[in-house]
Amino acid sequence: MVVEAVVLGTVLCYLAIAGCYAATRYGYRRILAAGPRRPAVGAEELTPFELGMLAGGRRRLGEVALAELYLSGRAVAHGHGMVARPWQAEQRPAPDALAPFTRVLDARLPAGRAVPADHLVAAASTSDATTVLLWRLRRLGLLFSPERMRRVTFARNAAWGLQVLIGAAGVPFAGGAAVAAMMAPREPVGIVFVLLAGLFLAYPFLLHLTHRVIGGVRAAVLAAFIVTAAAAPAAELPRELIAALGLFLGWFALYGVYRLTGGGLGPRTRAGDAVLAEARSDLDPSARAEPPEPLEQPGHAEARDRPRPRGPALRATALLGFRELRRRPGKRGLRAPGCPGLGLVRSFATACGRGVGGPDGGLVGDFTGVPGSTAWRRVGGGVPTVGRHHHPHHPRGD
Repeated sequence: MVVEAVVLGTVLCYLAIAGCYAATRYGYRRILAAGPRRPAVGAEELTPFELGMLAGGRRRLGEVALAELYLSGRAVAHGHGMVARPWQAEQRPAPDALAPFTRVLDARLPAGRAVPADHLVAAASTSDATTVLLWRLRRLGLLFSPERMRRVTFARNAAWGLQVLIGAAGVPFAGGAAVAAMMAPREPVGIVFVLLAGLFLAYPFLLHLTHRVIGGVRAAVLAAFIVTAAAAPAAELPRELIAALGLFLGWFALYGVYRLTGGGLGPRTRAGDAVLAEARSDLDPSARAEPPEPLEQPGHAEARDRPRPRGPALRATALLGFRELRRRPGKRGLRAPGCPGLGLVRSFATACGRGVGGPDGGLVGDFTGVPGSTAWRRVGGGVPTVGRHHHPHHPRGD
């Protein structure tokens, strides 16, 4: 009786959440219809940082700032997911004027120590200059104000938060299912017990692996589903576990409804969509006449004295993001332009690893927070030291 009550209550909760997703999507469409349709500016009038905010929110803006810091020769990739100063920087003249976001990163990056790249992205995307940039995009009619989106986003976030809680409850349940299956009486105690014990011990690693590959709460729910499905045949409570497997599948179906109805429902207007479409049309390689830049490595003597145009590469980074740049050209529809410096940024994004430019949910709410990043913390202790005896990794372009 308890199982039926739990299943019925969860299914009713799923239906209520799905109805909320559909209703907020309808309200969002009405807001879009009442907003500006034609942009007041062209894509060429926006900076790479404004394009990055428009295309991917605060995290994408931080990626653009990190790319500029790298192309200016003020940072190099150092180990997996780490960024450090090149030791030659002390012998180089002062760099060109950097954008305010990049200057924040430059101030956060100490000499002689490596810091996590995602911390730098978070520092740039939460700086005071971000507020100024957001207000400019709103004045241009490319983004809605938070007040305009408040009702829709509040209901949407509440429904998504409830779905997250339901999914999070499945994580300890799966661990309990593995223990129950392991402790079920059987004669003799043999390979089945050993396999179930190994499954329970490997559960934390499976959570970590799915988080690295997929990311988000859906990764934890997937790991819980796998463990529950593996424990179900050996447990003495197959009825409960089969019901749990059905609820896990319902959770993923509800997540599909969330994605089909727009995900986070970002504040970009139709005018903003038009500007992005215009900017992305410039990424067509056939529309460019200039050849790609020869692959040089920032910090080398021959590249040090020659100015490097960073605008085209930064604009491509703003529109594609590190995650897309890490893919091979042409893979999954990616059409990378042949612009100066883009090969360097692509190799730098690869060297930074999955920690920077992870799965991008697009624009969410009013750009609060940086998904997938952690708050800035003081660097020290176990952070690797950089010096002449330890050459930072200079990624090569492709």
